[in-house]
Amino acid sequence: MSVPDRVAAARLLLSLGPPPWHLRHSRAVAETAGWLAARIAAQGIPVDRLLVESAALLHDVDKALPPDDPASALPHGDGSADWLHRRGHPELARAVAGHPVTRLADAERYRRWSALATREERIVAYADKRCGQRLESMAQRFAGWRRRYPAREDGGSTWDHATIERVRARAQRLEADVCRAAGVRPDQVRRLPWTGAALATAQAAP
Repeated sequence: MSVPDRVAAARLLLSLGPPPWHLRHSRAVAETAGWLAARIAAQGIPVDRLLVESAALLHDVDKALPPDDPASALPHGDGSADWLHRRGHPELARAVAGHPVTRLADAERYRRWSALATREERIVAYADKRCGQRLESMAQRFAGWRRRYPAREDGGSTWDHATIERVRARAQRLEADVCRAAGVRPDQVRRLPWTGAALATAQAAP
């Protein structure tokens, strides 16, 4: 088993025929995660940059799967992990399984994840929380999540006001941890432009 390189990861993503919005988001997360991993490595902190980049590019593959794929029946993140495991890349499974923002709302799952998550897992999860179709602040991302999970007090949604505040606080702790390791402020986070070349090479391969 080995971590797929940039081109191999790009080839895996393209094999699913992702729609443009999916590709834009995946590229934004992968380039942000790659930038953070490079900064963290420059601080002398051990980090598997290749695993971070590949997992970040492939974190949402379960959103592009056909309905008859077994992973489509699994919760988001777990489906991506299952699909990658079946394709011979179990080393990426944990990093993609732990990224969804909904994990921050599940008290028990968050407790386990926050105690055991590797540096690589934390980078991928944080990069996803900074990117929609482009790199943006967590405040902007949370505004989008508020629209997606509108707060309701009538029991019709799990994203009530208290849940939103818990998720926000946990996301802020993640942001503080990753940015501290990278030696940057959140507003200094950037993208490492590597996905364009990888995707072009993957597309050109016979």
